[in-house]
Order: sequence, then C-alpha cells, then structure tokens
Amino acid sequence: MEKDALDCIGYCRDCGQEHCLPAAPALDAARELLADMERHRSIGLGMDDDPRLHLGYLSGPARGQMFGVLLARDDSGREHVLKAFSGQYNGVWEVPGWVPPILDPAAFERVIQSDEPRIKALTREIDLLASTAPVRVRLMAERRQLSQGLMARIFDLYWLTNLRGQTRSLAEIFLGSGMPTGTGECCAPKLLHFAATHGLIPVGLAEFYVGRENRSGTRSHGEFYAPCAEKCRPILGFLLCGRDRHGEDTSR
Repeated sequence: MEKDALDCIGYCRDCGQEHCLPAAPALDAARELLADMERHRSIGLGMDDDPRLHLGYLSGPARGQMFGVLLARDDSGREHVLKAFSGQYNGVWEVPGWVPPILDPAAFERVIQSDEPRIKALTREIDLLASTAPVRVRLMAERRQLSQGLMARIFDLYWLTNLRGQTRSLAEIFLGSGMPTGTGECCAPKLLHFAATHGLIPVGLAEFYVGRENRSGTRSHGEFYAPCAEKCRPILGFLLCGRDRHGEDTSR
C-alpha cells in the first residue's frame, strides 16, 4: 500500500507489522465539518448553544486545537462519519455528536482532585523564589514527584480496544518509554477506539487544525496533519491491528 504524509500509521508489536489507515477517503467529510464549524462559529454546530463551545475560544490564549474525522462502515456496508476533538474543549469533555473521551471524565476528576491543587500551589510558590534558592530546589523536586505520580494514575484510566477486539491499558501498548502528557487524548485514538467498540471498520481518517497558529509555528488554521509522532504513533499500530480481518489492507 502506498502511503501519504497525512496517513494514520503505527507499528504493532503483536503481529510485527506496520499498519496504515489512509487519510484520503475522509478528507471531503473533514472539509465539510470545518465548514460547518466556521458557519456556526461553534462546535455545537447549531445543536448546542453552550458558550464554552464557541470557536472564539481557539482565537484566545488556547490558540488552537486538532479535530479529526473517521469514515467507517458497519457490517452491512453502510458508511458512518465520526468526529472528534483532541483532549477537552474549553474544559468540556463531552459534546453531543462528538466521539467521547476514552477515559471516564468522572474518574479523571476523582484522580486529580487531591494532587492537582497542591501541584498548582507549588508552582505559584516556586515562581516567587529566586532560581538559586535552596528551598526552590526542594519544592521543584516535590512538584516533580507529585506530577509523575498523578500522570501515572491518569494513564491507568485509559484502556483501549483494537479491531481484533483486544483491550489493553495504555502502558501495555505504548511503544517506547516516557509517555508524553496527553497520550490517549488525541483525535485518532479516540476515533479508532470508538469504532472498535461499536463494530465499525475504519476506511479513512483525517485530522485538521483550527484556531491561532501554535507557538512553534507547526500548526495553521484549516491545514491537515498526520496524527502526531510523539503521542499517537506509538499506540496506533495496536489500535489498527485487525483491520485486515475485514478485508482491508493495512500493512506494508
């Protein structure tokens, strides 16, 4: 299979193959979604007037966000168009019509409620101290320890299902070490996990960016991008494994 720069690609250690889901079949649906968002000026798309969902959020300090569209089919051959946004949108985890997060938002809130306030308090204390102050070093070490423990507990909330029907924890499937913050919250994992748990076979997946250009200058409004190499690619091979069982060629 020839691969495009926008395709969804990942290596699966279980089968020893690199799987690929093309972007091309989903591009038109993704462009339609972007047009709908811009017309309504909200990801509520006219069905939800919650002001937190307005696109203006992406023009402020939040800068911008990734959105994705998955074209899939069911066992009868009918096509389905799924859509997702990365992470939370302006503090909102779930929006009607959009694929939900992989984790349980209520469980996430329970996990962070004890450590997150302390981490923020430590950050405020550290920012007020001189860089050479001994107490600053001690507080930074405490914050690092708390943050690492919190991230490990958050990652434990992510259990992903692939197209073979296998379900595993994020830590079990991530290729490499040192999972970046936000792993499991991007569009591609959300969409593929949802498809696998709802009996849908992915046909194409496309992601685009909405909002102000990001600080590094690598993301611009309305442009398409492949799933990220840092957080997505190390888990996409597992999520795509099994697509070939449904008559789809996904490997080199």
